[in-house]
Formats: sequence, C-alpha cells, structure tokens
Amino acid sequence: MQILGLISDVLLLAATGGMAIWCRTLSKKLRAFNDLDTGLGGTIATLTLQVDDLKASLAAATVQSKDRGASLELVIAQADDRIGRMEMLLASLDDLEAEAADRLLDPTPTDDVDCIPSFRAGRRSGRNQGALR
Repeated sequence: MQILGLISDVLLLAATGGMAIWCRTLSKKLRAFNDLDTGLGGTIATLTLQVDDLKASLAAATVQSKDRGASLELVIAQADDRIGRMEMLLASLDDLEAEAADRLLDPTPTDDVDCIPSFRAGRRSGRNQGALR
C-alpha cells in the first residue's frame, strides 16, 4: 500500500507541475493579448476612440443638417412667395397687353396718348407683319 500512496503522490506532483506550466503559458498569452501596443487590447482601445470620434462627428452632422433644413425651408417659403408675385405680374402683363391690343384695334382712340404696341399686339394688329417675315 505504500507503493500506491507513493505513486499517487508522484502523479499528484506531476499534475501540479503540469498545471503550473499551463498557468504560466496562459499568463504570457494573456499579457500579450492585453498589450496596448500590439495586442487585441490596443485594437479595442483604438476602436473605442474611433467610435467616440464617430459619435461626435455624427452629432455635429445632425446639428448641421437641422440648420441646413431650417434654412432650406426659409428659402422655399421665399421662393413660393416670389412665385405668387411672378404669377400676379404675369397676369397683370397679360391684362395690360390685352388692353394695348384693344386700343390698337379700336379705330377711335379715346385719349391722345400715343401708345407703343407690344410684340403680340403688333402681330395681332397686322402692322408689323412685313417686318416679321
């Protein structure tokens, strides 16, 4: 029985030595893994900094796009206002041109003002047909 006790002690000592060697090897690998210069720890630290920079630039882009959107809405509102004004001006020009054409076609002018016909009025009246051809 002493031999079995001795064999079990030797096996236990060998297992303990093997575990010590395994722990030492694992410790070296973990140190290399967590090294901030060359290991995965450095990569994770770099990626963390890049993510923070990306969040900051995304926040700045969001604020800038909101500002641009507000200025674009203002410009669109001004353009809509100007479109309405231009439509009113075009409508009034058509009315003025129709009045001028009526004055040209009327054989008895009501006032002594000599009016110059517009292109369309001159074309309707037949005065400038020789000049147009």
